[in-house]
Order: sequence, then structure tokens, then C-alpha cells
Amino acid sequence: PAQNPEVHQIRMKTSHIEILVYKAGFFSGLGDDHQIALTRFSGFAELSKTRPWRAEVTAEAGSLEVLDPSASASQRQEVQATMLGPKQLDVSRFPLITLRSLSFAPTAQEAVWRLKANLTLHGVTRPVEFSLACHQAGDDLRVQGKKMLRLRDFGIEPISRALGAVRVKNEFEITYDVDLEFQGSSRRPGCAPDVLR
Repeated sequence: PAQNPEVHQIRMKTSHIEILVYKAGFFSGLGDDHQIALTRFSGFAELSKTRPWRAEVTAEAGSLEVLDPSASASQRQEVQATMLGPKQLDVSRFPLITLRSLSFAPTAQEAVWRLKANLTLHGVTRPVEFSLACHQAGDDLRVQGKKMLRLRDFGIEPISRALGAVRVKNEFEITYDVDLEFQGSSRRPGCAPDVLR
């Protein structure tokens, strides 16, 4: 008989998704790169020995928070207003960031998963591949990794000021450390497919 998949819900309070936007231009050394946290998101992963794995994540674009530890509060507010505004993420028109798996499976490398998914940002959907390092955390699982993406791939033009003397790069990095809470009463925990029950 077919087994029910293991369902793991994202535990947001103990998960972290951060974005690093790099500065460029002649005067880029005058300030640090932009460090941004995604603060409201939810999702799940379904793992099965008999069915294709699935994963989905939904995030509120308006929950992106500029951290920039070396900046003043007013500088952070200015960067955040620009980032969320109509010339960048335009969160009033595109309030959600979503990820929907196309394929999701373990790899030949121990405790490493590969996730190919449609990522929708700024109303534009692109296929993206993520490498996920899996770690057992008690009865739950934690997946971690990094991915470089490009603003223009999602219809976002990198900001340029002072005739290009200060601008942000097209490439940005997303770092994810996601806690997956098992939704069930009994299981044999682990990251490898042969220990899923």
C-alpha cells in the first residue's frame, strides 16, 4: 500500500531567510552592502518514499526588513521605502513572493537535497534550482544553503544614483536556514530517503 508522505511545516520563529544586495560603482566603498531579512513566510515540504516530493513557500513581500547594522535608523527607513516602493519591488501591486516545487529529491551526496522550483517575485516567475543541506534537529529537520539570483531576471532594475557613482549590483544572494517541523505523531527522523517512514 502507498505510504502517506511526511509533511513538514516551516517553523517561522526559528527559521531565517536573509538577502544580501551588493553595492557597486566608484563610491560603493562609502557604504556597506544591504542586508535584508524576510520576516513573514510560511510553507511546507512533503517527503515520501513512494511519491514525488513537494515543497511550497509563500512570503509577504512587505515583510522584507532592511537590517544594515552600520546605517542610521533614517538611512534604513529610506532604503526600505525605496526597496518596497513602485520603482523596485512594488509591494502594493505584487504583495506575495512564492516558490512552488517542480522537482524535489535527494541527491547522491549524503544529506543534500536538490529543489527545482518556480520562484515568483515582482510578478515574474522564473525556474530556479536550490541546493539544500539537510540536518536533523531533534524530531525536526533543518535545511540550509545560499543562492545567487539576478534582479533583472525578475523585472527589477538595479538602483543607480549620482550618475552611476553609487549603485547596486544586478546579482543578489539569498541565504536560507529553515526549520521544518514534522506534522505527525511517530516517525524515524533523518535526512536520507532510506530512513523516511
